[in-house]
Amino acid sequence: MGKEIMLCRSSGNLHFVAHSNRETFLSIDCLKYVDQGGERVRLTLEDKERQYRAIYEAIFETPRISVTDIASLLRVTRNTASNRLNEAFSLGYLSKSQIRKRSYANMKECVYFLTCRNPAEVFPKLLQNKDIVYHAVMSGFATLWVVAKKECDFDCDVLVQGLRSDYHIPCAPDHSWDKAFEIMQKKVEDFNPQNYEPKGFIRTHWDNPVEWDLGDETLFKEFNYDLTKPITPIIKKYHISWRKVEEWLKNLPDYCTVFTCFYPKTISAYDPYLYIFETDYEDFLIGLFSELPTTSWFFKVSHRLFLYAHVKREYLRAVDSQTDIRELHFPFLVAELLRKGVIRSEAHAVVECYWNKAL
Repeated sequence: MGKEIMLCRSSGNLHFVAHSNRETFLSIDCLKYVDQGGERVRLTLEDKERQYRAIYEAIFETPRISVTDIASLLRVTRNTASNRLNEAFSLGYLSKSQIRKRSYANMKECVYFLTCRNPAEVFPKLLQNKDIVYHAVMSGFATLWVVAKKECDFDCDVLVQGLRSDYHIPCAPDHSWDKAFEIMQKKVEDFNPQNYEPKGFIRTHWDNPVEWDLGDETLFKEFNYDLTKPITPIIKKYHISWRKVEEWLKNLPDYCTVFTCFYPKTISAYDPYLYIFETDYEDFLIGLFSELPTTSWFFKVSHRLFLYAHVKREYLRAVDSQTDIRELHFPFLVAELLRKGVIRSEAHAVVECYWNKAL
């Protein structure tokens, strides 16, 4: 068994950012660390957050971008860029570039949503199953979410099971939560099923195998949670040729979803929710929830669309007795989708604790 990574909920979130504001960022007077009148001015938190976003945009566009290029982007020294990059990761503003396999015949994954009487008891038992690559404890429509390399049997009630599609993980736009819901509400109001055009955001390749040998699998395991790893140590460790690694990286987007996660106010500011929808308008929903200013993950199991989103908690649930129920934008948006027939059903759960395995 390879490295295992356990992440428990800290009201967390994952997020992407578009790279349309690169020029805007560079024109903003936020680089105040440069000497001004002989004095070095300390960056404010707002200044740094603009830099974190610029770093995210750069990584999203070029997953293996060099620190030197980031330094050029921020107009700072290489050492300062390295420090800012480490801050962004350690403080929880963004993740390193990651990869997930697509749904080809020789890469297929089975997904299960289960209801167990005691999920906390079942959870550690699943750690021993080498076929399970991910599992999470949830509170809501299901108590366990399991992803496996092949079909498995569980002593629990199976609510949903099937092969997973490719992941679709778009860039989240650079706007506020209020602006996001303003745009989303307008989209729902204007939605007309007669004008709906499928865009094919989510794809499957279950009947199509791809060339994927032991060397490819070894590289996948090494780069799965950090695509920025230096290549030379991997070449020396596994005796893989430089040409093999170079070709693998070149073709990687064909075999895997490549993504970077961003949290505008750090991971602890958001709650991770999984939504399940039944709809005839999946691409409209994908476009709709892609307006969230945090990462949205989309995938399908059977005929159901899933959204894994990290949401500012006050938009989902009352945080105190003074909360105005009209401010709970997310539930009201879902209710409107149901009322207009955009979705036939909806259920959701909050992810409490999960475990990834690099097998």
